[in-house]
This record gives sequence, C-alpha cells and structure tokens, in this order.
Amino acid sequence: MGHVGLRSSLAALLLSGCAHVAPLTPAQQETLADARELCALVREEYVYYSDRTVGWETACGKFPEMIGPVTERAEQLRALETLTDALYDPHVSFGTNSAMSPRLVPSGSDYWLDGTRVVAVRQGGAAAKAGLRVGDDVVAVHGVTLEDATRARLQPTGVAYGAEQEAWARNAAAAGYWNVPRTVTVSRADGLETLSLAYEAPGEQAGPVSGAMLDGAVGYIRFHDSLGDSDTVAAFDAVMNTLKDARFWIIDLRDTPGGGSTDVAEPVLGRFLAEPAEYQRIRPADAPEWIKISEPYGDWTAEGPVAVLVGRWTGSMGEGLAVGFDGTGRGDVFGTDMARLAGGVDEFKLSQTGFSIRIPTYDLAHMNGTARHEWSPPHPVLADNGDGPDLALQAAKDWFASFEQ
Repeated sequence: MGHVGLRSSLAALLLSGCAHVAPLTPAQQETLADARELCALVREEYVYYSDRTVGWETACGKFPEMIGPVTERAEQLRALETLTDALYDPHVSFGTNSAMSPRLVPSGSDYWLDGTRVVAVRQGGAAAKAGLRVGDDVVAVHGVTLEDATRARLQPTGVAYGAEQEAWARNAAAAGYWNVPRTVTVSRADGLETLSLAYEAPGEQAGPVSGAMLDGAVGYIRFHDSLGDSDTVAAFDAVMNTLKDARFWIIDLRDTPGGGSTDVAEPVLGRFLAEPAEYQRIRPADAPEWIKISEPYGDWTAEGPVAVLVGRWTGSMGEGLAVGFDGTGRGDVFGTDMARLAGGVDEFKLSQTGFSIRIPTYDLAHMNGTARHEWSPPHPVLADNGDGPDLALQAAKDWFASFEQ
C-alpha cells in the first residue's frame, strides 16, 4: 500500500445496514472498530476538539475512503495514523510505529519550513550534514513537489484548510515516512540542487546531560532529549556540581523535541530558585484552572543570570521548562518559536488492535495566561542554524556581558 493519497474499495464499509458489501476481513473489522472508538475518544477527551470539530467529524465519516486494503498490523496502524492527520496536531501520536509510518514532527524531523523557505535546520541532523541551509527555498521533497506532498497530508478531503493546518502538513511532508528515502530539492542562485538526507542512527551521547564552563564564568548545561529519563536528575546534579563557580548560566533546551516529566523538570528549575515559585498554569477541559509550583531543589542554589536557549526542537516538557524559567522571572529565554506541542497528554489503549495513542487532554499556559504553544521567547534570535554559527549561544553571551558594564 502506498503512502500518498490512499483510496480503496472500503468506501462503504463503515455504514451499518449497507447491502451487497463484501465480508470484512478480521483486520478490517478491528481497524474500523478502533476508528469508531478513536472518533469517540477524541470527542470526549481531546481538549482542543472544539477547534477541530468539522474536520474530525468529516474524517470519521469518510474514514473508509481514506485507507487502502488492510491485511496486516502495519496497515492497520497506517490507516489510523491517516485518520489522526485530520487533527493536524503534532502532540497526538501513537505509542508505536512501523516502516510505513510518518516521521513525527519535531522528533523525527531535521528542518523546518515557513511556506517554502527553510527557517530552521537541526544541528547535527541529516539535513545539516547534507548541506541544507536556513534561507533555502524548497521546491520538492522525496521526489515529489512540495505542493503535492503537502496536499497528501491534508485530511480529510473536501474541506477548507486553514493556514495552521497547511503549515502542519508542509512540515509533516518534509519529515517524510520511515520507508521512503528522504531528499530535498532546493532552488539556489546557481539552479536546483537535490540533497540526500540519509538516515543515521543517533550517535552515542555522553549522557542525558552535558556541561562545560565557558569563558571561565558561564556554566553551560545541555539536555539531550532526556527530560523523561529517570537518570536525568542525577546526571544534572553531577554536572551542576562541576560548575559551582559559575557566575552565569545557560540552560540549552534545543535538543528536547518531545516527552518529559515534571519529576525531571521541577528539580532542574528548582536548582535556580531560592523559594517556591509558580511556574505554569494547568487548564483542564472540565475543571477549574490550577497552578504548578516548583520548590527549591538541592543542597545549594545556582545564583546569577540565567539564559535559556530554545528552538524548533524544544518540545513538550522542554517548552514547559522554558515558560517556567520565564514565568518565575528566573531566566531569560533566547531563540525562536518552539515546537508548539499543545497541552499535556494522556495515553489511551484502543481495544481491538491494542495500539496506544497519546492525546492532549488539558491545556497548559505561561503564568501570564498565554497558551504555552502560542508563547514566543522574549529574545528572538535564530536558534537552529544547522552547521552554521551558533547565534543563540552568542546572543546569550552578549547578554551576560551587559551585567559587567
């Protein structure tokens, strides 16, 4: 089954009472039953359902038209993934994937588009290694025009798509699918150039957290996609203890694309707090708003100015830490808009296939009331510059210099 524009003879199979319909295979029965269950689950639990109602209900009604023949487990998952495209929400995700699955944004992507223009390139990613640059104009991805690839991710068909959905589809198309070789064709002054974005297994990290003393006074701490790891707090403590003499601090969250736990985030924030502080608003769909509080943490408090670096690969709990440092007034945030993964998620298990799916069930907000996924750093600077100069890091250093004048 192809990955683009899947259509098939299942067009009438969801409708009860239909006459002269071929018998469903067990895999089809399971998939259609889970689609109905998922449609109801989103209506009941998804905190942003009111903003997606028309598209979601249309997709649920047209679900059989959106998929091809379903005979194996990977095809079951792919059909349900196509259905969730109608939510155009990168924080909705299944707990598993297959070779046919789309790469998730931002964790599975390595460059970011605004229209056709590249506005961010992940440091150390395949795009950076292939030579993709911020400012490049993209005309095709994976051998398909960007326009056609984007259209293939727009679900359901037959509805009007807004700018937010089109932006999601464009970046989802750029990320591609696990079983499709990735290329990107760009238009440059000397003509078109096609770059191959070969997948490479992640290299070995020194650990969940790394650190260094920069310029003799700046304690630099970088998290490596580890805000949900149980050993991150201990690693953070160890790094901090090597940097006790720092007068300034940089918390680099540009490699935290998804996941995380407050059991990790709160000790990190708490290390920089001398007293308890409110850091994030929680907004359940069916209960009053309440506020998260971070307590001081550790046997010593890190004093001095704090710069927090964020970019398009700062997601979920990384975003929570960024708004927390800003909301408590304990850190200044430098960078671009983040991944904008909306809300906090809960996990549900579909009864027929057993696939788990994570859905945002409550909204999150900065202490000033701005939704977390709509908040922008107060110090805008290019954060993800591929293999180019680290402009965000330099901006933070320049900011520290202002305290010594």
